[in-house]
Amino acid sequence: MIKKWKSSFTAEQAIAVGLVALGILLRLRQYLTGRSLWLDEAMLASSVVDRGFAGLFQPLEYGQGSPAGFLLVEKIFHLLFGRSEYSLRLFPLLVGIASVWLFYLLLKRVTDGPALLTALVLFALNPRLIYYSSEVKQYILDVAFTIGLLFLAVHLFALQPQRRDFFRLALTGFAALWFSHPALFVLAGVGLSLAIVYLRRRDYDSLKLAAVMGMFWLVTFGFLYILLLKRIQQDAFIQEYWQTGFLPIPPWSDVGWFAENIHQNIGMQFGIPYATYIVFGLILIGWVVLWRSEQNLAICLGLTFFITLTASALQIYPVIERLILFLIPSGFILLGKFVEAVHQRLQANVIVDRFAVAMISAFLIYGPLTTSVSYFIQPKYYEHIRPAMGVLQEMWQNEDVMYVSYGAVPAFKFYAPMYELSDAHYISNNLEDYDNSAKIRQQLATLKGHQRVWILISHVYEKDGFNEKDFILDYLKKNGDKKHEFRAPGSSVYLYLFDLSK
Repeated sequence: MIKKWKSSFTAEQAIAVGLVALGILLRLRQYLTGRSLWLDEAMLASSVVDRGFAGLFQPLEYGQGSPAGFLLVEKIFHLLFGRSEYSLRLFPLLVGIASVWLFYLLLKRVTDGPALLTALVLFALNPRLIYYSSEVKQYILDVAFTIGLLFLAVHLFALQPQRRDFFRLALTGFAALWFSHPALFVLAGVGLSLAIVYLRRRDYDSLKLAAVMGMFWLVTFGFLYILLLKRIQQDAFIQEYWQTGFLPIPPWSDVGWFAENIHQNIGMQFGIPYATYIVFGLILIGWVVLWRSEQNLAICLGLTFFITLTASALQIYPVIERLILFLIPSGFILLGKFVEAVHQRLQANVIVDRFAVAMISAFLIYGPLTTSVSYFIQPKYYEHIRPAMGVLQEMWQNEDVMYVSYGAVPAFKFYAPMYELSDAHYISNNLEDYDNSAKIRQQLATLKGHQRVWILISHVYEKDGFNEKDFILDYLKKNGDKKHEFRAPGSSVYLYLFDLSK
């Protein structure tokens, strides 16, 4: 039995397992850096740690919006493991690790050889997927559920789909709606593609099952929309914040929007900031290749993308940054299919075939590889506020007062109980104050007369030539003396002690 197992374990499988292990290692490394919660994470975490389960179904602090299922699991992990970034990031980590293996299983259903390995290494090394596997946000769940839904849908594209496969997809789709907002677009793409397939085959029994499954999803979505999503979708601040991510109508009214978003998203999401339009072209060619070999899956991916763009055009869902992380796996599949086409065309000449595949793969992998390796060796900490909190805890005196910038408040409030600073007196500004800097100056003026004034700044606001940190420091230097300055290496968190008693 052992010899038989060894002989069946091919070189491709061995490399694939190694790539899965590499992907897991990179995600664990990111998680174990223990970086502090940054602004967005701290905003969401404040609702998770300070509310009960029922409170998570009410409007969240700081206008945050997150799927109910994700919030509930985060609350459970907080209760089990305590108030820390490790406990709150554990669920995304587990999902991120599982997604690597799940993507491998999906690839085995749609390709093999160099195409499979190229797509898998791109997924394992992708800096965005690694990062969001340790972020107190739901975006890595968007990725995992997309992969899971596509994997189950492939089974239903078979000539004789089984009832149990419908049941599995129906339940997974139900869970996806509770844990992922863009899962709706994937489910719509899957459902419509199944309807097309069964109508073309005149398989009306399967069509009925698909229709029942679709109705089940629609009812679930309707319930969640009334309960939570309607409020998020109608939030004016969210709509304004993501305005640049909405597709222009009519599309030809702003052709530059498409060029800019293709360049930004390929560079950011795929980790390939060079030759972005070439990469986009390879993805399109990959879809054509997929159409020829797996037409049903090609229809599914195409419909999902079209529905997502339609939602963007209707200003329902922006197609930008982390909100379209769920489309990355589809892009990797299509890049893999392009490699597959090259391999099939040149395989008669082994040397030319291997050289061409190696060059294409190297071109695609270089960016993600260099970025992920650099982050592995020297992790980025961004808004790493904990060291500053430690300084405050050590040096704080009863008569001290403090000014905390708007961008630092959520993280400060999250960590304050952990550093015995819950009772520390501080003032802060509001988001709308940045439109009128005179208000910030008036707030700082209230601190005059105090000998020890701490200034904590994070997530510095910059717009139209205004820099929050420079503005605050300029005012304080004119009205007092700086006594102490602290900044953690590699962190955009600033802590100052000023004497404003004169």
